[in-house]
Amino acid sequence: MQYNYLVEKIQNPTPRRRARPLEHVAARVSPRGPGRREIAKAQKRARILAAARSLMSEKGYAQMSMSEVASRADVAAGTVFQYAATKAELLMMVTENIWADHINDTLDATPDPGHRSPAAVVDAIMDSLAPVFDMAVHWPETTVWIAREILFGEDLPHRREVLVLVEKLEIHIAHLLGTCSSRAQDADDAAAPGTAALSPASAAPGRNDLATSPDRAHRDTALDVGARMIVTSGLAELNRARQGRGEMRLLMGKMREIVTLVAAGVGATHRAV
Repeated sequence: MQYNYLVEKIQNPTPRRRARPLEHVAARVSPRGPGRREIAKAQKRARILAAARSLMSEKGYAQMSMSEVASRADVAAGTVFQYAATKAELLMMVTENIWADHINDTLDATPDPGHRSPAAVVDAIMDSLAPVFDMAVHWPETTVWIAREILFGEDLPHRREVLVLVEKLEIHIAHLLGTCSSRAQDADDAAAPGTAALSPASAAPGRNDLATSPDRAHRDTALDVGARMIVTSGLAELNRARQGRGEMRLLMGKMREIVTLVAAGVGATHRAV
């Protein structure tokens, strides 16, 4: 997913593909079909979301006020708080809307179970993180506030929705880490003359036996921990930038170093089991 797509989503918000039409939202409330009240609420929410996204794009989260959002959305000031209890919750509402397409549509796909070199895994993980960190490069002030809220924010509904997306991202990264192996010649060796073709399940001796073994369970735990380390480190680096203890221009380089270290560690675990 390219940066220009994210720019378009923020500046010209459109309903996500997975979003249901307003009549479907209303139908969950009234079996007889959408009522005017339900449709009006859905329309107000859409206007508030669009107003918040455009204001964050124009002036940043810290400079945006809830009253400005209300004015641009053409609703009463108190109405905004019915959809987001705090300004931070409104930030989480916008974040969920922007991130959901990428994480749900792109990261839900299970990676190829075949082995990859550590360098290829690092590239794949960086591609997965790119949309988040593209935002950090082009909207640094707002993105560091997003990181702060994810790490330290109140337990409120929109933040919980973002945390669900973060967990999906971690699961996807764990899958990618699971393909990491220093044996980059596996596929070539399997295809060499006189060598029987190996399925992914049999490419490593005893792989099926490991499925329920303590060693395999340990490796799976290592994958989860490694994925969490990558995502949390990225959020922490963003928060460091907010505090003036890091530079945004160096963020992607630092993240690649972190991902490379984690992938190398997972590769060592893969060899051990």
